[in-house]
Amino acid sequence: MQVIGVSMDDSPEPVPAFYQQYHMNYPVVMGNAKIGESYGGLLGLPITFLLDREGRIAAKHIGATDAAVFEKEIQRLLNTR
Repeated sequence: MQVIGVSMDDSPEPVPAFYQQYHMNYPVVMGNAKIGESYGGLLGLPITFLLDREGRIAAKHIGATDAAVFEKEIQRLLNTR
């Protein structure tokens, strides 16, 4: 499993301070409008996508989501062959 953050900021300048403030322990890359469109448009942030082993969107959450929800969905994906 890999977690990747995608910043949709206009420039990379605010990303390092945000990364440090929230003690993020996963990589963060810069996104753009084309990336947003690839995932059906981004109407609000944060948005979390869980992708299956083939790279298809298995779940999408808009806004803050309880960790237990992610744990359940990730476990389901890990058990799927």
